[in-house]
Amino acid sequence: MKRIPWFEIILVIAVMSMSLYAALSDAQNLSMRWFIRDDAYYYYKVAQNISEGHGSTFDGVNPTNGYHPLWLWICIPIFALARFDLILPLRILLLVMSGLSAATAILMYRLIGKVFTPAIGAIAAVYWVFSRDVLDRVYKQGLETGIAAFFLMLFIYKLFEFERAWRQQPISRKQLTTLAILAVLVMFSRLDLVFLAGLAGIWIIFRRTTVRYLLPLDVVSIILSVLLALILRITFDNIYKYSQTAVYMIALSLAIKIPGAYFLGLYQSPVLSDPRKFVTRLTVLAVSSSAVAGVIMIVLTPLAHFEGFPRTVIFYDMALTVLFLGLPRMAYVGLKTSSKDAQTGPLPLQQFSANWKTWLNEGLIYYGIVFGALAAYMVWNKIAFGTFSPVSGQIKRWWGSLSGNVYGGAARSLLSYLGIDYVGEANAWHPASTIIGEWAEKFYKMGIMDYWRYTLSLTLFALVFYLILLSNKQKAKNAVLRLGIIPLLASAWVQVLSYHITGYSAYKEWYWVSQSILIVLTLSLIAGMLYYPLHKYPAANLLVWAIAFSVAISMGSSFWKYIQHVMPYGRTPSTEPYNEISAFLEEHTEPGSVIGMTGGGNAGYFISDRTVVNMDGLINSAAYFELLKKRQAGAYLSELGMDYVLANAGLLDQLPYKGQFDAYLDWTGVRYGGKELMKYHSSVP
Repeated sequence: MKRIPWFEIILVIAVMSMSLYAALSDAQNLSMRWFIRDDAYYYYKVAQNISEGHGSTFDGVNPTNGYHPLWLWICIPIFALARFDLILPLRILLLVMSGLSAATAILMYRLIGKVFTPAIGAIAAVYWVFSRDVLDRVYKQGLETGIAAFFLMLFIYKLFEFERAWRQQPISRKQLTTLAILAVLVMFSRLDLVFLAGLAGIWIIFRRTTVRYLLPLDVVSIILSVLLALILRITFDNIYKYSQTAVYMIALSLAIKIPGAYFLGLYQSPVLSDPRKFVTRLTVLAVSSSAVAGVIMIVLTPLAHFEGFPRTVIFYDMALTVLFLGLPRMAYVGLKTSSKDAQTGPLPLQQFSANWKTWLNEGLIYYGIVFGALAAYMVWNKIAFGTFSPVSGQIKRWWGSLSGNVYGGAARSLLSYLGIDYVGEANAWHPASTIIGEWAEKFYKMGIMDYWRYTLSLTLFALVFYLILLSNKQKAKNAVLRLGIIPLLASAWVQVLSYHITGYSAYKEWYWVSQSILIVLTLSLIAGMLYYPLHKYPAANLLVWAIAFSVAISMGSSFWKYIQHVMPYGRTPSTEPYNEISAFLEEHTEPGSVIGMTGGGNAGYFISDRTVVNMDGLINSAAYFELLKKRQAGAYLSELGMDYVLANAGLLDQLPYKGQFDAYLDWTGVRYGGKELMKYHSSVP
């Protein structure tokens, strides 16, 4: 008989029971204690409007695409119920998010359990569902991160099954199609996960070659090489002046260095295993590719009107290329368990000639589906909204290009820019980065600068991690392959860099969902490697299960106390408003009023008989964004029939607004917190 999955059943019952308790608590808890993120209500109001036949709009007037599509599609049937009760969809949504949390945890449990032992998988699963950090970053926000985490973990699990399948029998078109469809779901859950969808294709298509291991890491290495070369030459303070230069040089370097590395044999074991050949060819690659890319950049700079291209960047890039492309290859050689293919193997041209048709056919299937779906989505956006990509992302990149603005601007430290900071919303690798950062503070007494002491701590962690892998090369190699660590790491890092290279502003902690999953899998890998020498002893397995049980009791009870504290029963009178801002606006404005807010998600969802218009543009139209850049948005809102604005007056005088609404505003003397309620004139006096 099939064994009953007791752990999974108990986990689901525990998670959903606590969630049901929270979902059925006082109505005001849902809006004022749980789903409090303004950004989440952008989804909810748009979903409600779509369900009621008003189209993809937040305010009922301006068409918008400022959201990740998959989560909005899921929200539409849920928020169709908002016409009956504004809180009912939030109760259902809490249960949906909890179900996604439990499903993601079960996938972790199954994956890690099959790679190592179910007990370690159980610890990972318990951490995922009962961690306050995970709750706050992934689920309690009410945003797309919950569905992104689920499909990302499902995709990794299917890659695990694929890893076992292709070694036993030829891969079918159906298998490739299934993986591609899952990659599309991952991508549409958060569009910046397109990097995982893209790099996973390399992992799938080049599965019988060394290319699959090294190429994803080479993409990260080449990007870092270019960025650091520029920073070493022009300093970090000037890096955003050269953003366009950096983007073009990265594109050129990828196009030149990757084929160059392949045809120089730097993806072939015989070359990598021969120190002399390896060093010689890596040096040839670095010198030739950096020089060619540099010469092209010198020619392009006046033609494309770049800020400039310092020629010494070429030499920095040469040295960094040797370092960053060399380290992954040295690590690969160190983990090899067989010397059989170190002496013999096909030459690059022979390998290419023998495999190019298979690579092309499989690439057309996988990338045809993934990028075909992305292209269709972009074309639909252009037709429906007048722009190929979500306007919210375009606006935040515009904010980052400004000399200064109230939304924080682009990354302001080198660690943030490189995607490895350990504090603030740029802390993508929490909790591991936070812990390592705290360790780094211990070097403060040694007089080591902040950047260097943290980098030193990261280096020490990487060395210890590598030594753990060396303790059992065969098991380590299999675990890294089956857990999908390489494509997940490469894509997660490229995702972070993609924001900072172009000066993205107002990035948030919930963007980093793939990093959170990678941290859990990596820590499970470390635990599994430490456990593996003892796995033959029954007592060791019992001990790990005892640890899992203890962690479950400790974290579960703490989580339950938190739920009871945050979501109480009978403490809030039913007459209390669901949202204080919407209640304030209803008290001080007339029915039918059109009210502008820099944000306004919560108020827009809960307000009655009034319309809230988003003034920062994140959930407004592409046309409004263009007017905002031209400082003509004030007249547009006047033509729209704007009656009031609730905002911080000082904020409206700064970038990105720079006073373009001032001529239309009249003070009422009514305040809410730090915001002013202002009358909006229909025309300039």
